[in-house]
Parts: sequence; C-alpha cells; structure tokens
Amino acid sequence: MQISLKLRGPLKKYGPGAETFEYTVNANSCTVRQLIEIMNIPPSSVSFVTVGDKKAGLDTLLEGNEEVTVYPRVAGG
Repeated sequence: MQISLKLRGPLKKYGPGAETFEYTVNANSCTVRQLIEIMNIPPSSVSFVTVGDKKAGLDTLLEGNEEVTVYPRVAGG
C-alpha cells in the first residue's frame, strides 16, 4: 500500500531526509498509529495528523493512496 507522507519540522529526521516522500506499507491497510510506529516516531512527539485536508485520529484506517501529514508537538514561550 502506497502513502504520500509528510513529516513536518523536527519529525523530518524519521524520514529519508525529504519533507514529503512516498512510503510503502507491507499491508492492505493500517491505522495512523501503526504507520507512526512503523516509522519509529515516538507518539509523544506527535501533536496531530491530517489525512488529506482533514484532521485525523490515530485510529483512522488508511487503505492506500492517502496523503498523510504528521505535525510535531511545539513548545515555546
């Protein structure tokens, strides 16, 4: 299953170096949570995720050809 994946900000270090890339999951479907685990991204580092242009929960089912964007937690003052 092919997914267009965007890792924003400091989460880019979990990808191949590009902010946006195609990622292949060896399954017919997976959840956003499983995708994050496959990418070895600590869930505590994720603020929210969008699938397409809509905010998605970690239990959102992905079936391929989606555009998934993962946003980092941001702290500051």
